[in-house]
Amino acid sequence: MLNRLTLRWRLTLMHTGVFVVVAAAVVTMVFVQNRIVITKVGSLSPSDLATLQSGTTRPIGKPSASSILDSISLQRNDAIGTILIQWIVALAVMTVIVGLLAWWVTGRVLNRVHAMTTQARHISIANLHERITAPGPADELRELSDTFNDLLTRIDDAFSAQARFIANASHELRTPLAVARTTLQIGLATTDPGRVRRVRDELLRNNDRCTALINGLLTLARGEQGRCGRERVEFDDVVRQITREAATDHRAGPAGLRLDVAGRCTVTGDRLLLAQLVRNLTDNALRYNVPGGEVLVRLTPDGHLTVSNTGPAISAAEATRLFEPFYRGADRTARTDGAGLGLSIVHAVAVACGGSATATPRDGGGLVVEVSIPPTT
Repeated sequence: MLNRLTLRWRLTLMHTGVFVVVAAAVVTMVFVQNRIVITKVGSLSPSDLATLQSGTTRPIGKPSASSILDSISLQRNDAIGTILIQWIVALAVMTVIVGLLAWWVTGRVLNRVHAMTTQARHISIANLHERITAPGPADELRELSDTFNDLLTRIDDAFSAQARFIANASHELRTPLAVARTTLQIGLATTDPGRVRRVRDELLRNNDRCTALINGLLTLARGEQGRCGRERVEFDDVVRQITREAATDHRAGPAGLRLDVAGRCTVTGDRLLLAQLVRNLTDNALRYNVPGGEVLVRLTPDGHLTVSNTGPAISAAEATRLFEPFYRGADRTARTDGAGLGLSIVHAVAVACGGSATATPRDGGGLVVEVSIPPTT
């Protein structure tokens, strides 16, 4: 029954009920005390009672001892009854007054909640930039409105990032499709075997790019959903293996790619995703480098992985944006062999494993990417 009532009614009934219980206890204690006092005041002393009960002849017109005792008892009971009625009436009147005051005060407090509710109902995808304003002092309701505003900010940022992601993904997918269509229209217009072979090779490269892009999107989605697994992974083994593979694939000599692993490092996560994280970092550092440059991969036992390279100079603001999907930077747009998702996948996997990823410019040119993943205790 109470669940069907509004919050205002429930708070009013709760406050009134608490008052009734406390007031009834006070009234009961006061009534018992008054009754004890009245009983003592209206009682005869032993000497007076002995005189009344003695056989002395009472004068004519004087009341008897029994009638005096009955009169005293009657007056005492009347006084006690009158006091009880007065307290009950006072309790009832005060209960009504307290109920009305509780209804009024609760309404004043909940008016701010109603205002916040009205504002929240008018917020949609079209106006996520609006915020909830809670008039009044800086109290719990203001804290609640600030919490809602922070949530709206995160949702707004998520929708903005999603919109940018969709636009960039559409552009990235449309480009290879347009290239494939143009290649087919121009290349197959002749029966020259050499041109047909070049068209075939171009279509295969274009198909590889589409495959890499789609695989990158799937890996990014998996990382952003937080599905990083809960298995124990020897992270130092993963780093050593991927670094050796990267050195072989990119023909990086011992001086070009250096590895520094300081002891064992065990983390909790998905081995495939962690391997993809290290692979993206090393590939990115080797691809966007200067001729004869160096790449340093360092791992500490506390799960702190650092990959730095001697690439072109980059600003701090641009380094932060490199984690955005499809963002390559001013000096990286000329390279078309990547999908622009490498560092985005690194950040998503790191966050999914309970860690973080940051990028800062390196002194003298290049980039330093630091990934921190909590080690398994």
